[in-house]
Amino acid sequence: MDFLQASQDVDSDSNYPFLDYRDGSSQASSSFDASLNDHFHHNDFPHDHLHNDYDDDESVFEQLGRKSSEVKRSTKRSEEMLREKMGELNFEEPDIENDDGLLDFGRVDVKELPEHACKYCGIHSQSSVVKCIGCAKWFCNSRGNTSGSHIITHLVKAKHKEVSLHPESPLGETVLECYNCGCRNVFLLGFIPAKSDTVVVLLCRQPCASVPSSKDMNWDLTQWLPLIDDRCFLPWLVKVPAEQEQLRARQITAAQISKVEEMWKDNSEASVEDLEKPGVDDEPQPVLLRYEDAYQYQNIFGPLVKMEADYDRRLKESQTQTDVIVRWDMGLNKKHVAYFHLPKLEQGDLKLAVGDELLLKYRGELHSDWEGKGHVIKIPNNVSDEVGIELTRGENVPTACTHNFSVDFVWKATSFDRMQAAVKTFAVDENSVSGFQRGSAHRTCRSSITRRCLQ
Repeated sequence: MDFLQASQDVDSDSNYPFLDYRDGSSQASSSFDASLNDHFHHNDFPHDHLHNDYDDDESVFEQLGRKSSEVKRSTKRSEEMLREKMGELNFEEPDIENDDGLLDFGRVDVKELPEHACKYCGIHSQSSVVKCIGCAKWFCNSRGNTSGSHIITHLVKAKHKEVSLHPESPLGETVLECYNCGCRNVFLLGFIPAKSDTVVVLLCRQPCASVPSSKDMNWDLTQWLPLIDDRCFLPWLVKVPAEQEQLRARQITAAQISKVEEMWKDNSEASVEDLEKPGVDDEPQPVLLRYEDAYQYQNIFGPLVKMEADYDRRLKESQTQTDVIVRWDMGLNKKHVAYFHLPKLEQGDLKLAVGDELLLKYRGELHSDWEGKGHVIKIPNNVSDEVGIELTRGENVPTACTHNFSVDFVWKATSFDRMQAAVKTFAVDENSVSGFQRGSAHRTCRSSITRRCLQ
């Protein structure tokens, strides 16, 4: 019965009659309205329009729409301000030096690197770099993107063999040389630990490490090991840079190293940055199996002959020998003959043949400056290792002097000039070759075109 009574009061009594069923009091209804209004007022909603009569629903939606529009405008303004702030950001890192004393190429200019930085990658940790005595350049003991360490790669390509350590390295400023004979060829040097295990001794492979001497009484020659292992110096001699240091360094490829070495032959002050200059990476046209005509043949082989001539000239000019000791003699034809030793020739770095022309110079105090050309009449043989040249002119020859001489190789362009002339004649003169050769050359140049026509 109470349930029926409550249902009858729905249409005629209070706004929330079901509350009367629960507690029989109208005070609960008013307290609920107050709490509901307080809740919506706290959340910034228009509580005056949230009663059960819903007469002003349209104004509620209008206010909600205005709130939504304000939120959108505020969001748009925030996005615009964010874009402006992002545009003002500077993503370039400052020029700083890390804790290890290594400069990051992404942070600093290469010009700020110290003198002992690796010429390939820029690593300049004192314990990881080595100086090449032949060219006075520094290189590190890291591989980078090459099969061998940078110092070994340079020594092989430049044909240098002598190195020294950095003054601030753990071993100090030391020139690597054999303790017994003084040989400085690092490719022949090795070490033997002393029996006291406190020091190591550097010895060359031949002959010091193979022939016992009076100095090696405390050494075990069977323990001799080379200083270079797997194309790198041993880490106790020259440290290998950490992987983090190598990642921060310049990433140079083997092809770039080869180009830099070629640039150093003409300009010792060149750097890796010079490779980015226009025209440095220009490659000649490749040789073809078939040619369209003789002009194409000449356009391809002409630059190649010139490149070979330039390389041969640089090679000859780089073979200058200084501090040469000369022994004078007089030939049967009354011409002066000079005999001397060429260390590079004995080491296999030079090629010399009878008839080659050499330039002998004197720069000393016992005689005025002098120079004279001569042709080779003797090369090293089983009898003597001396080289003999016969001077073409005998005026004012300093026969009383034996020291302070130098020898230069005279480069002759005769063979290369003949190649260029032959290629040019072949291109412009159809009668430059015989009929059989002309037909063969014609087939070589035109066979590919004929085949395409027949197909």
